[in-house]
Amino acid sequence: MDPDRHIVFATVGSLGDLFPFLAVGQVLAGRGHRVTVATHPVHREAIERAGLAFADASGMPEPDDREAFTAKAFHPWRGPAFVVRDFAAADVRDSYARLVPLCEEADLLVTSTLAFAGQILGETLEAAGRLRWLSAVLAPASILSAYDMPATGMAAVDRFFQATPARGRLLQRMSRKVTRGWTAQVRAFRRELGLPPESPRGDPFHRGQFAPGGNLALFPELLGRPQPDWPPHTRQCGFARYVQPDALDPALADFLDAGAPPLVFSLGSTAVHANASFLRESLAAAVALDRRAVLFTGSAAMRERLPRDLPPGVFCVEYAPHAAVFAHAAAVVHHGGVGTCAETLHAGVPSLVVPHGFDQHDNAARLQRLGVAEVLPATRYRSGPASACLNTLLDAGHRAHAEAAAGMLRGMDGASSAADAIESALGGA
Repeated sequence: MDPDRHIVFATVGSLGDLFPFLAVGQVLAGRGHRVTVATHPVHREAIERAGLAFADASGMPEPDDREAFTAKAFHPWRGPAFVVRDFAAADVRDSYARLVPLCEEADLLVTSTLAFAGQILGETLEAAGRLRWLSAVLAPASILSAYDMPATGMAAVDRFFQATPARGRLLQRMSRKVTRGWTAQVRAFRRELGLPPESPRGDPFHRGQFAPGGNLALFPELLGRPQPDWPPHTRQCGFARYVQPDALDPALADFLDAGAPPLVFSLGSTAVHANASFLRESLAAAVALDRRAVLFTGSAAMRERLPRDLPPGVFCVEYAPHAAVFAHAAAVVHHGGVGTCAETLHAGVPSLVVPHGFDQHDNAARLQRLGVAEVLPATRYRSGPASACLNTLLDAGHRAHAEAAAGMLRGMDGASSAADAIESALGGA
């Protein structure tokens, strides 16, 4: 196989939706391939810092009011529709126009769940023999298996639909019906291109997202085991962890080394802007427990929500590489994004998961079943309940389970496994 092949990753979403593809892309680039990551312009700097080529694949302007945007995205009921319909599907025409010249000279395309334009190009160009197409999912919830139905955060609902595969299939049908309108713009655009409104596999947000020739599951069996109804040709690779090139801020590094392991509070790159009280309640919880703490604020504006003068033993940072910080933590309080879950598992530290939406409720439930986490809904996140949960988490039992989970993941290299699958697909091109 010619090592200098051009591989394009098309992804839509936050840093959590980007970082796994940077990890796989770096492995492929190290093997001599050309790698381009096509996504939102806001991610250009991160992609280029990873040593990969960036391509603008979105016509969506960056929101003027980030806090208002994330409040819509993480609304408990309307959030998923807003993200899929008004953000991803609404961008399909502009995204397609930007991706066409890139994909027409690529050898292989990898698409994420919401990369609707990329999925159309993968389907049509592969059928024409122009490239190979693989899909990728980052968390078990994206597959919506009847045998392993995602948790919703509503205990009674989850018990009912997770009881049997037949009930799981009922929820699949209900989900397809409820969400069908979200991808109406994708189906309309497919008609404009002379294609059927849906691929033979189904709705773009459900089975239509999966490439018939191969699907990469970028999470380990520890989080979700293969199921009988997974898409054909799915390869479970494990977490594709992106090791960021940024060194820790010296002041933060000194803080981490200067005392007892701190509590770490982080809602990732997006959810932090949807929960104005999270940082304030987290600070109060740390003070109540008399524990050192690191608070990820996400932006200078969010930092201003906290007192100018912080209590001793509390450090605020807009952002820092999770792996480097979590290795020093006593416990991590986070939103349950799958990338953050991966880093807590690899670090061997227990989690208090505060899910805000999307796959986060399911990821939280999976960590809780492993014995490495407690779950506190975002609507109930206050310093008192958070302190109580953290007291439970800091016992030896949770730490032992977390360290055992880290041992199971040790030596697993999801990025290399995914790169192997991509090279195998190229070998058959």
